[in-house]
Amino acid sequence: MTTSETISPPNDGLDGLQPIEPRALAGVMPNAPHQKSRGFMTGASYELAIVEFDDQGLCYSRQQMDGVAERLEMLAPERGQGRDVILVAFVHGWKHDARTDDEDLSAFRILLSKTVDHEHATTAPGGRARPVLGIFVGWRGLSAFGLGDAVADATFLDRQAAGQRVATGSARELFGRLRHYRRRRQQDSGAPLLVIVGHSFGGMIVYSALAQSLIEAASAPVGKMVPTFADLVLLVNPAIEGARYLPIQDLVRSPEFQKRTTEQLPVFICAQAENDQPVGVWFPVGNITHNLQSTIGPLERESLTHAIGFVRSFRTHSLTGPQGGKPFVLDPPTSFQTNPFWVVVASKEVINGHGGIWRDPFLSFIASLVFQHVQASKNASAAETTASGGRGASSGDLATFAKSIGSIRLPRL
Repeated sequence: MTTSETISPPNDGLDGLQPIEPRALAGVMPNAPHQKSRGFMTGASYELAIVEFDDQGLCYSRQQMDGVAERLEMLAPERGQGRDVILVAFVHGWKHDARTDDEDLSAFRILLSKTVDHEHATTAPGGRARPVLGIFVGWRGLSAFGLGDAVADATFLDRQAAGQRVATGSARELFGRLRHYRRRRQQDSGAPLLVIVGHSFGGMIVYSALAQSLIEAASAPVGKMVPTFADLVLLVNPAIEGARYLPIQDLVRSPEFQKRTTEQLPVFICAQAENDQPVGVWFPVGNITHNLQSTIGPLERESLTHAIGFVRSFRTHSLTGPQGGKPFVLDPPTSFQTNPFWVVVASKEVINGHGGIWRDPFLSFIASLVFQHVQASKNASAAETTASGGRGASSGDLATFAKSIGSIRLPRL
């Protein structure tokens, strides 16, 4: 079976993962979980929980969800008895699952380790670094494989339908539990951080759960926009109709929004590879019947069949490969901007096609954004500086900041 990446699992001491499953040349993946872990696994510098959902969007194992819920409940108590943590959730996409050697899971583990390193490096002497907890959301993104990529490629529409069921299932409970923890800590003057990432149909799952929170944030007339769900939502090559993003686009284009002067870190990013054939070509073909729906203009009609990142009028940034000693080039280049809703088109040097998301330039882009949010969330004074339009230590050209944190490379097979 071929895959889009060849990333090997890190040797980071994590305990609790299942043994690596033999990989056949062809077959059908069972509608069953790949992990038996319950709650957060330890042994590495970070902690990791894996929660898996079946084709109807229900938990394969209720114990996986309950283990996460119990830990968050222990961390969240008010009146100073709780604990601030950095929570990073990742929802994989098409042709992936929660097997121990899945490339997305391996890359996610490495990014968690790097986040731990950055949190410790930026914690003042005598301060208390926040623990880093990762949650990997698994579902049956790979259902059949063989003949190279031919069989798996043919499952695009079927897996799109499965992803839509997962999006409206128990994954919403999981995201709700993350939100409850974050809100309770914030109400108790804590400094938690929650980042949620979704790739491909995983992006559809994330956006379906968090769209209301993002729309509410975009409707804030003045000051800092803070979604009630997460500090940063990052979608990579998301397979979801642009029509779902139109309510945000309508707000962003409004005269009231255009008058905004508060500059802040992004709260939502859609990063779309310009050469993503499944989302750029197959997705519109699969949604061609949507053209029969009534619309009120060409933008709405285009948005019914094209994914968010392929609606050109939505795009706010371009992201290209290394240049001038920088790991990537972002245009516009600054991380603090008046519009915290970014739709970024990426060249193939940054994201190569639908599955090639773990390239060095994009890793640097992701890390720089996450690490800037890590810094901005450290204490109340940093949050107030950001809210008032101040820039602080994490200001300026994002690529320059990325260069300062060094390269992030993944072990390849």
